[in-house]
Amino acid sequence: MFLTFLNKADKRKLVLLQYLENAVSLSETKEALMDNLTMSEFLINKTVQELNTDFYEFGLDEEFGIVTDGTVIKLNASGLATSDNVLTYYLDQSLKFSMLKECFFEQLSSLYEFATNHFLSHTPVYKEFKQFKQILNDYDIEVTKEFRLIGEENEIREFILLFFMKEYYLNQSVFPKEIETKRKTFDALNSQGWLNPQQSARMQIRKEQYLGIIITRMCNGHFLQNTVEDGLINAEHLRIIEELKDWLAKILPTVSLTTLEREAKEILRFLIVEGWLVENDRYIDQNHYITQLNEHFYTELSGRFALSQELLALLTTELTNIHYQLLSFSFSSRCEYQHLDVTYFLQTYPEYVAFCRNYLEANRNRPILWNNKEFLFFRYLILLISTIPLKEISVPLYVCVDFSYGRSYNQMIRNNIEKILDLNIQFQSFPDEKTHLTLSNMPFYGAMGINHILWLAPPRPVDWVNFTEKVVGIRREFLKKKFEK
Repeated sequence: MFLTFLNKADKRKLVLLQYLENAVSLSETKEALMDNLTMSEFLINKTVQELNTDFYEFGLDEEFGIVTDGTVIKLNASGLATSDNVLTYYLDQSLKFSMLKECFFEQLSSLYEFATNHFLSHTPVYKEFKQFKQILNDYDIEVTKEFRLIGEENEIREFILLFFMKEYYLNQSVFPKEIETKRKTFDALNSQGWLNPQQSARMQIRKEQYLGIIITRMCNGHFLQNTVEDGLINAEHLRIIEELKDWLAKILPTVSLTTLEREAKEILRFLIVEGWLVENDRYIDQNHYITQLNEHFYTELSGRFALSQELLALLTTELTNIHYQLLSFSFSSRCEYQHLDVTYFLQTYPEYVAFCRNYLEANRNRPILWNNKEFLFFRYLILLISTIPLKEISVPLYVCVDFSYGRSYNQMIRNNIEKILDLNIQFQSFPDEKTHLTLSNMPFYGAMGINHILWLAPPRPVDWVNFTEKVVGIRREFLKKKFEK
């Protein structure tokens, strides 16, 4: 979604940078770049030059640099910045993003004035504004003749939060002083016993941005009309809602109590989803719909993998969190997880990737799952990876380790493999009919027709890469045969 706010040149530069960033060894041949990015050789060369200029202008030349020998193009990266940093700078320069901010703060009075303030002629500004309106329309957000944002209020707020979080790297004080003053009064609630103020920097920033967005919208007369059907009705919920209402009433004294209650419920829901409450999990209302989603996932998971009751119980809390977030903030959940590169997971956890993909494919007829498939795929996948050891579900992989340096050397190799791969590996001292792979520095195994990898001793980094790639290939064959049954 962020790319749509960039001009054509910045979008082209970012796409090339992201390609190199995700390439093996951070490099690619010029010919492959031309084919995969549909750019001419002239445009590739021009884009590389422009990127290097941008790195210097953004103060990122110590973190990034692109070099070429005429055939291969390579990204030099320090590891202290990513393409996300560059995206932030491009967004900051984007006319469409400037229009979004001015519409949000209701500071835009005319396109003529906007063009004048940005030292631009009127024709390109009108063209940018037309594109800007279309982008927002794709997200069901309308820009009125008065340059106001209207639509589903909770979705507008979630949309703005995504962009303000992206810009925070460059601009930590996007809100005017009067909004910041009102927002800081929320800190008085830290002493009430139900809020846990000791949170990560990311969570602190998200809360501050979200509250700033809510206060800005309410100050400009935009309130929630429809809220999620919720179960925020027990005594603990009601106590917090009343305290949130009291806080809102102090900073927005002219707003009706009915409106304040809707807003307080939405803030509480945000705090629960983000994990801000003391003993946060007990505040999540596990209603019938969430229970149904949980049980449906459990049924499919148990049918695919043999899991103990203990492991299934471990899944319960986080699965409930996932479905609660899905139902509470479906707009941002749907948008935030689009276009994620899952190559790493596909190579490292093909069993879990296959399950999550097949589960969602099988639920195409359930809009709540299919319409949010990117969010659910990622969150389900991370849940399985973090909760269920691969050793518990993977087919035994028989690996014969036989080097010419004897038993102790073989044991060292086995120990290192176990540190690198969390798999159900059964080591062997000699190959038999069960053996899937032989690892050795002795070439005669190749002559015996056995699936093998020949290593130097001691192994080089490339040897470990070849080994892990071979294991991934074998595991994919296991999966293919399993699904063909």
